[in-house]
Amino acid sequence: MAKQKIIIDTDIGTYYDDAFAVLYGVQSPEVEVLAVTTCYGDVDVRSRIAKKILRVAGREDIPVCSGVGQPMDEYALMFGFEGENILTEADWKDDSLKPSDIHAVDMIIEQVMKYPNEVTLITLGTVSNVAHAIMKEPKIVDKVKELIIMGGVIVPIVDEKGVTRSPIEEYNLNNDTKAAKIVVESGMNITLVPIDVTLKVPLTDEQVDRINTTDTPIAKLVSDILAVWPPQEKQIYLTVGIPTEHTGLWLHDPLTIAVAFDRTFITETRLHVALEFAQTLVPRDLLIRNDILRTIPKKLPFNMNVAIDVDHKRFTEQFTDRICKK
Repeated sequence: MAKQKIIIDTDIGTYYDDAFAVLYGVQSPEVEVLAVTTCYGDVDVRSRIAKKILRVAGREDIPVCSGVGQPMDEYALMFGFEGENILTEADWKDDSLKPSDIHAVDMIIEQVMKYPNEVTLITLGTVSNVAHAIMKEPKIVDKVKELIIMGGVIVPIVDEKGVTRSPIEEYNLNNDTKAAKIVVESGMNITLVPIDVTLKVPLTDEQVDRINTTDTPIAKLVSDILAVWPPQEKQIYLTVGIPTEHTGLWLHDPLTIAVAFDRTFITETRLHVALEFAQTLVPRDLLIRNDILRTIPKKLPFNMNVAIDVDHKRFTEQFTDRICKK
């Protein structure tokens, strides 16, 4: 069977799971990673991180392209710890870790037009690059096989740590709301993997122990990333306003990669999903934006596939197996 062609579009470096998703992708024989593209904030730093991740995985053949860093109507936020325990002092000066000269938007257009109806775009951060690609070359809307978005909250939920997640408490789509609106209303074939589903796939203590005791470059890198994660997560949670005791090692982005090649991991349905703009308690806050992603009545035409449940045990086991693969 032919491998599924994918482009991974990511804000790698802030949350741990973007790096895990790239590693999981290159460790998955079902897919061919055409490129990794970066978005949101200092995209060149994010590209350097992505290139180091690919170097550790032995996949320096995959191009890494910097994309749109500035949202259309918001401010981009970097926390300052991006690259910690991934990039060494020497890596920051290593010219071989510089991104491709090709802009991410152009790479997306080039690959989609080269392989019509074969390329799946996977966004793990803002959808800025996809929105700009649509504006630059509208023909890609009908030539993309599928766009899989990690983002949004369809059903407000209480996760296993007792934290209520509401539609305004979402990161990826909120960080470039205008881009999200362009993409959602484009007519592209979209599958949404919202956090009410990804919060069901945390790594277990046993799986973390297995990764920590596996002696391979990839497992060691994942272990190194996890070693510095607790204080980083606390910093992010304080910014967002979530109690810092409510943490977990959720595999948001790796699950989104998995959906590209194995739909049996999720239960999905067809819904009409729209962006709705509303005031929040903290207007224009850097992380909690003034937009809400929610379903609207079924009398409106369905416009995307939405994941509503996940086989968490089977997925987390496969993820761990592939990260620990020798």
